Amino acid sequence: MARPAGLLYYNTRVQHATTMATITTTAALLLALLLLPLLVLAWASESRQQRARRWRRAGLTQQAIADRLGCSRSTVRRLLAG
Repeated sequence: MARPAGLLYYNTRVQHATTMATITTTAALLLALLLLPLLVLAWASESRQQRARRWRRAGLTQQAIADRLGCSRSTVRRLLAG
């Protein structure tokens, strides 16, 4: 039984779209796997003072920063002043 020309065209388009989605997903996963160690390294090498300043620029209060760092609000005040 012969297929209509339109159906063959549709099947080819679906296969192409599926292949492109697979390639895109694979590329995104590879990029994430490559960047994740760099992000962890950047986070680990950031000092408490740098973290406190970044969070302050993001709008967190001194108390919220102190809670995240596990220190007192006065310590955060000194970190931000120094």
